[in-house]
Amino acid sequence: MMTILPPAGTGKRGRTLDALLAALQSLLLERGAGAFSISDVSGRAGVAQGTFYNYASSIDELVEELAALLSASIAFLGRLAPSSEIDPVAAFAFKTRRTLGISVRAPDYGRLLFDSGLPVDRLLADLRRDLEADIRIGAASGVFKTANPALSASMVAGCILGAGLDLHRGNLPKSVIEAAAAEMLVMLGLQRAAAQQASAIRIRFETPAPLPLQWLALVSDKGTSR
Repeated sequence: MMTILPPAGTGKRGRTLDALLAALQSLLLERGAGAFSISDVSGRAGVAQGTFYNYASSIDELVEELAALLSASIAFLGRLAPSSEIDPVAAFAFKTRRTLGISVRAPDYGRLLFDSGLPVDRLLADLRRDLEADIRIGAASGVFKTANPALSASMVAGCILGAGLDLHRGNLPKSVIEAAAAEMLVMLGLQRAAAQQASAIRIRFETPAPLPLQWLALVSDKGTSR
């Protein structure tokens, strides 16, 4: 098991950072990026404006911290995934379906990701890194057919982001999540029947934590490290 490490600790500093992040989330969802100031964030968090600078030098820096928190919150749900060392196909199918399902199971996450102006670069980079590790394991065992795991991970991460956006917008029904995971497995060289079977296995999905996300809420001996 890995442990969440709140960047500001678990005491007063950690609580203040979480208050600032909660204020940032509410303002992003309410107004969108670029439509509020440091004083707006500080006021909504209930702290003096000078206190803000103890945690970030700018709104952009606090947004980057929020992106890290969002990425960690989504990755936290992956602790239920099968081991990629034992079954890379099952691990890939689980993580793909879990990530796509967030837009359906937790619409506020979709709003924060796609509607608020929050940059998705950090989330995409962390997703791509995780996928690449699993794809490399699968390629080494001969399960996945790819000569370039890094490129395959980038392509898959793009597919997940695009499908997640369409699910959030309602352009795709939630019933396509299994089919989307199967198509990505086919991209990695699995036979279609095997890909469809792996993507249809009943698995337990945990409901994402409600917004506002907080570092201290992730503190657990079952969590993931920054």
